Amino acid sequence: MKRTDNRQMRRVLYARSIVALSVWALVVGALHAVDPGKPSVSALEVTAYRAIGAKHPDPAIRNGDTLAARFLGKEERDILAKAKSDIVLKALEMETESAWASLGVRRGFAQAVHVRTRHIDAIFEESLASGANQVVVLGAGLDSRAYRFDKLLAGVRVFEVDFPPTQEYKKSRVKEILGSLPNHVRYAPIDFTKDDLKTVLQSAGYDRRKKTVFIWEGVTFYIPESAVDATLRFVANNSGPGSRIVFDYFLASTLKKPHAPLKDVMSRLEAVKEPLIFGLPDDDPQAFITRRGLSVVSNMHMGDIRPRYLPQAELQAVPELAKTGAYICTAAVR
Repeated sequence: MKRTDNRQMRRVLYARSIVALSVWALVVGALHAVDPGKPSVSALEVTAYRAIGAKHPDPAIRNGDTLAARFLGKEERDILAKAKSDIVLKALEMETESAWASLGVRRGFAQAVHVRTRHIDAIFEESLASGANQVVVLGAGLDSRAYRFDKLLAGVRVFEVDFPPTQEYKKSRVKEILGSLPNHVRYAPIDFTKDDLKTVLQSAGYDRRKKTVFIWEGVTFYIPESAVDATLRFVANNSGPGSRIVFDYFLASTLKKPHAPLKDVMSRLEAVKEPLIFGLPDDDPQAFITRRGLSVVSNMHMGDIRPRYLPQAELQAVPELAKTGAYICTAAVR
């Protein structure tokens, strides 16, 4: 009787998770769209920050997103211009450190995007080296890992999950940049009114038995707790042993009492209806993750990651970042 009750409870929890996951997908789709299928201003600014960090002259500093600048064509730059993001457009024409300095209060955000890219790239490469043979990019947007890591992805299938019009835009841009869509990438559009992630991925050829690495970058703080919960549970219940998910998050207290640079970012996001709404509990964020069926492999504070990927002078330029409750977590399926 007890075993039957446990199975029933698992089915109920799974059903709830899928409902919440659909909510997450809907929110992500909304975040990426200005007009149907067009990237949001914030998505383009993040891409610009990756592009700025990708041209640093020191290979120990620069990030590897050499495709970011190519995603910022005339149409994308026009969107930024109409949004009065002139400061970002000007920074794109400068050398990396001059660009960072020119961004004023946005300097810390630009550096955080650069550092996040470097760190998640490292986790991604490590996961592939340890035997992951399937990749899922959740809310793929303008993420370029499926394309710039093509040599490491031989024999590995990559699934990009996104809002259908946004994904069609992405596919069009990939064709323009690379000439064709890569054979190893599967595009998994979600119709949020009737689809769930499990169904969509399986239809695209996803194998839940395989060791998989999930990339979930720049999403958790935009969505409700129920959606974060659902995504972590989905990974725990629908991927092979040793699979990993890497994601970034804020602590709840950081969003309640943000320092000046983050407060500026939050104000601008609220103005375009993309508010930061969720942070993991301060008392034990790792317990939040493990209760969803995952084991924490690493949970690194951004203040500890920044010295790896920024020049010493830049570490002192925005000292508030060392104290911000921002983390990048890697969690594994038990």
